[in-house]
Amino acid sequence: MEYEKSDKVKLLDGTLVSVLSTPNTFMANGSYEVVRWVDGNVGKPFWVNPEDIIHKVNPDLVDDINQYLEVIWDEDGLNLIPKGFSSIDIESDREDFNRIKFNFDDGRKHKTMNIHIGGVPMKDSEEITLRTKKEKKSKFKKIINVLKEKE
Repeated sequence: MEYEKSDKVKLLDGTLVSVLSTPNTFMANGSYEVVRWVDGNVGKPFWVNPEDIIHKVNPDLVDDINQYLEVIWDEDGLNLIPKGFSSIDIESDREDFNRIKFNFDDGRKHKTMNIHIGGVPMKDSEEITLRTKKEKKSKFKKIINVLKEKE
C-alpha cells in the first residue's frame, strides 16, 4: 500500500506516526520518513521500511484503550477487565466468526468494543448468560407449511 505525506499510520510495534516523506523522495532509499504522532507531531523524525507499517489510521477514531480495559498481569496470566460497560452481546455472524461485544452508554468516543474470537466455540458451562428459548417446530408442521405455500 502506498502512503502519502501527512498520513497517520501504525507501525508493527504499535507506535502511531505521521508520514513526512515518501519512498520516492530524494535520499529516501525506499523508506518512509516518519515522526511520532500523538495529537500532533512529537520528537525527531526517523525512517521506517514499508514492511514495518501495518495500516493507515484515521486520527478521529484513535482512542486510548485504557478507557475501555484494565490490563493486569499476574501469576494467572493476562487479565483484561472491561471498564464501565452497560451490556454484553455474544454474536455469531457466520459459522466461523464469533464475537463478544461490550456496549458503552457514557460519553466515550466508541460505543462498542468487539473481541473477535473466530470460530472458537463459546461455552457457558455455568449458564451465566440469559438465553432466548428457541421455538421448536416439528417436522410435521414444516411439511404442512411447505404444502400450504405451494397452494
